Amino acid sequence: MIIPLAFALQIAAPPDDWFGADKLKHFFVAAFTQSVSYSALQAAHVEHRQAMTGAFAVTAVVSVAKEFHDRRTTGLFSVRDLVWDAAGAGLAAVLMEHSVRRTSRDDPVPANAESVLSPLAPGPILRLVATPAFAPRR
Repeated sequence: MIIPLAFALQIAAPPDDWFGADKLKHFFVAAFTQSVSYSALQAAHVEHRQAMTGAFAVTAVVSVAKEFHDRRTTGLFSVRDLVWDAAGAGLAAVLMEHSVRRTSRDDPVPANAESVLSPLAPGPILRLVATPAFAPRR
């Protein structure tokens, strides 16, 4: 009974391949949503971990809302689209995790470091660290 029902639902539903034309769109839109949400939360002075969690929540809500919209308009709620959304959000999170600079007490900023954006921001966003002059090669 279950096999004929699953087959009938598969025939009635529009085709949904794992590597369909819209899967890359889902991947990149989710990655974009993740990074913009994280950036907005960071701009609002939310700590890194909370900003990352909030960005995941925003991305999940947007992804699921898109699938409910697709369900209303085309009749297809695609779990495969959600998998691609999760992959895009996950890759964006990994890239952000490895590109965020943090300062700690163990890694103090040298006294001769210049703050690039100190007149514009309350705390420097980028720092220039003084490096020794290069000696000419002989």
